[in-house]
Amino acid sequence: FLERNSLGYASSIDRFKVKLFEQKQQSADETARKLKKEAEKLRLEVLQFEQAKRDVILREEKEKEVILEEKKNQRLRYSAKVPILKGDGNTVVEQVDFPPVMPGKESSRIFAIEASLPLGIILGEHEQIPGAVQVDEMVEGSNGESAGIIVGDILRACTACQVTMTQPTWQLIVGGIGQPQTKRFMFSADKRPFEEIMDAIGSNRMDPNDQPLCLVIERKC
Repeated sequence: FLERNSLGYASSIDRFKVKLFEQKQQSADETARKLKKEAEKLRLEVLQFEQAKRDVILREEKEKEVILEEKKNQRLRYSAKVPILKGDGNTVVEQVDFPPVMPGKESSRIFAIEASLPLGIILGEHEQIPGAVQVDEMVEGSNGESAGIIVGDILRACTACQVTMTQPTWQLIVGGIGQPQTKRFMFSADKRPFEEIMDAIGSNRMDPNDQPLCLVIERKC
């Protein structure tokens, strides 16, 4: 009887140990599942954070591109390629900015036009923009009309010619008076006296190369 009880007790102990092991195993499995779930959640959060960061960078890059494109379009709208006289006497065609004088955001545009003299246009001082000169009238079939000038255009700049005396070194030594040389350059018409503007336009007749007059005009869109 005692032996049977001892065996039953031992069997109970073994079952208890097995049950305890199973419970520990289940607890360990549950802990592992929780850790795996937490790890997966953390990995997902990291991926979302990285994606959000990439989205921010991409959005900022697109915003920069938009700003650069707007600046580029703004410059194209308010600039023109014109001949620029350099200090060494050479002329180089460059893109030059002409900030708008017409009121209203993006209400106008800059154009460079070449035309032969006589232009066949009548210029006058602008009534609403101080210091601005505009095309008041146009002769039908004139050089100005053929070049694309229209009534209402504001003259911003034009080529002008000036005769100067140049003296080579040997002439300076012997006291020579030099030789006349005609320089062609861009003349800004902004806030310049009306008579000076007219003289600048007319001076293109002195161009020894008989090049067409280059005008920069601002036109209302």
